[in-house]
Amino acid sequence: MKNRKWWDIRALTNAQGASVAEIRIYDEIGFWGTDAKTFISQLDEAAANADEIVVAINSPGGDVFDAFAIYNALRRYAGRVTTRVDGVAASAASLVTMAGDRVVMPENAMLMIHNPWTVAAGTSADLRATADSMDKARDGILAAYRNKSGKSDEELTAMLDAETWMTATEAREAGFADEIEAPVKLSASMRAAGLLARFESAPSPVQALVDEALAEASNPDPDIPTGIPQLGTKTVADPVPPIAPEPTVQAESPGALAAHVFSACRAANLSACVESIVTTTALKDRATIDAAIRNASDIAGLCVATKLPELTAQFVADGLNPDQVRARLFDRVTQAQARVNSRLPPVSDDAGASGSAASAAGPKASSVYAARRARMSAPPK
Repeated sequence: MKNRKWWDIRALTNAQGASVAEIRIYDEIGFWGTDAKTFISQLDEAAANADEIVVAINSPGGDVFDAFAIYNALRRYAGRVTTRVDGVAASAASLVTMAGDRVVMPENAMLMIHNPWTVAAGTSADLRATADSMDKARDGILAAYRNKSGKSDEELTAMLDAETWMTATEAREAGFADEIEAPVKLSASMRAAGLLARFESAPSPVQALVDEALAEASNPDPDIPTGIPQLGTKTVADPVPPIAPEPTVQAESPGALAAHVFSACRAANLSACVESIVTTTALKDRATIDAAIRNASDIAGLCVATKLPELTAQFVADGLNPDQVRARLFDRVTQAQARVNSRLPPVSDDAGASGSAASAAGPKASSVYAARRARMSAPPK
């Protein structure tokens, strides 16, 4: 999963014969080991001879600072920039959308804006510095939304505080979009379930989209109904009486399980592990999820005890259990410590007068015997 590109950039030619650099952002922005610096270098290369840039977006958001870098790079481009929301442009992805000279949304696409959020750890000074950084990030976000929509900072702040989801029509009325297209078939990935759980008021159409993607992932062959085995070609001579199905327990929806993952991880201070737990458990059921969260909590405790809390998310993503983590942390801590040498250092021959004095400081056997003979030969008093 690491070092995976979250974008695709290609050079195309449109119907009018003009060269177009098309960018597709269909994943989280700025994660998976690739950052905005790599993105922008490829964008510059593709856009060098392009007459227009088209950015197609279907993303739940991501790193806000990488989104700022992409936004600024697109705004600096001398040609025309069109941003198109192919499905959902949420959080940091909505910031990138605002870079378009023309923002296009299909009728069934959605745009979401909210305040930036993060996970922080450290001293009270560290937490205050993080809060200040978040406030500055929000100021930058407000500027981008204000530049596109023309709304006041007070109006935009209220929308950010409320986590505002907008349909294409609502986005155009609010000034965030310029044009509405015919609806398109939306798509989502299994990973979107964990990401969607971060948001407090995701609308039902978006939640239904994620649930559908999870159902398709668990039943990849559309011709075979879920839960019904595929029959072979063997012919049975005698009829087999039907077996009454056992009563089944109604399973929770993937969306509800994803929301449970996020809320439980947030309560356990494991927000950085949400995506890994969603991936490793595949949202099978609540018992499996709770076991994974307990495992992650134990791992977090070990990492905190060894003053290496930053390793928690990686250990969970690697699928390790507490015993394996304990062994790795032991190796790491012992390798970092200075070795203890209980042996005295040898005294060199050229140690000097101080070395000679130290060597002569102890009693010598010849001196002890001489003193004893002197006392024995002395006349009695």
